[in-house]
Amino acid sequence: MINLCCVSDFNFLPNGLALYESMKQFDSNFTLHYLCMDDESFELLKELNEDIVAYPLSDFLNRDEALADLATQDYRYFCWSLASYFTNYLMDKINENITYIDSDIFFYDKIETVLNEIGSKDVGLFRHRQYPLSHPNGNGWFNVGVVHFKNSDVAKELLSWWADAVLHKKYPELATCGDQKYLDVFLEHAENIFIDGNIGHGAPWHWQLYDYSSYFEDGCITWEGKKQKLVFSHFSDFTTNIEDNTYTAGLRHSVFTPQGMYQTNSALKKIHDDYFESIKYVHQKYLDTKESI
Repeated sequence: MINLCCVSDFNFLPNGLALYESMKQFDSNFTLHYLCMDDESFELLKELNEDIVAYPLSDFLNRDEALADLATQDYRYFCWSLASYFTNYLMDKINENITYIDSDIFFYDKIETVLNEIGSKDVGLFRHRQYPLSHPNGNGWFNVGVVHFKNSDVAKELLSWWADAVLHKKYPELATCGDQKYLDVFLEHAENIFIDGNIGHGAPWHWQLYDYSSYFEDGCITWEGKKQKLVFSHFSDFTTNIEDNTYTAGLRHSVFTPQGMYQTNSALKKIHDDYFESIKYVHQKYLDTKESI
């Protein structure tokens, strides 16, 4: 059984359900552990089906004073803390391999493609590709969108360290972009860390780096001369209006990928049009609402 986990409130639930649907079309042998940040999302997911296990955030707040304090003192940072916190909780609970996935990730191939590429490595990380590993930056070298941990001593130690450091705001020099830059420290165990491999992954900070000339033929992008199947994309800052049938792609990240590129590049437009269709589909299937999100 493949164990995956993600976190969202009701506002991001359409994204989380689109993530689920994207994986479900390829795989049936996985469990998506879903941390629900509000009662609305928990009530909807708790009896949805056996592939999704819903966890109410209130259970964690009631038994962890440090987490509850963080929620009242710095809510935005608190939200960032939940990825490592929840993943670490699940590792302790189920004692199996676990992969954290942001709710606004979408897959174009089965999750085993990623896991097989990671292989025997203890931890799997995916780069902010716009930043060379040789150049330190405030955002960190790695994106928290997909992070894999083996059920191994090394992985457990790193995951526990990450969760504790973020929750208690340790190492302020690493707290420059939420929970992300903490992952840079993992490279101290470089022999045990998988980084990118041959997995193509998209995001608003990546799109401008790629050649899409073969995308319509084989679903591949080319990055730094390497042709790679686009396996997943991170639709960060993707906003929709279901009633008006419109969306905006990655506006906050336009410093990397100019807004005009989403319309002028036919492959990029299709990638985002298809994601919007998936969001509309889960609205109709699960949420039955016409409200803007």
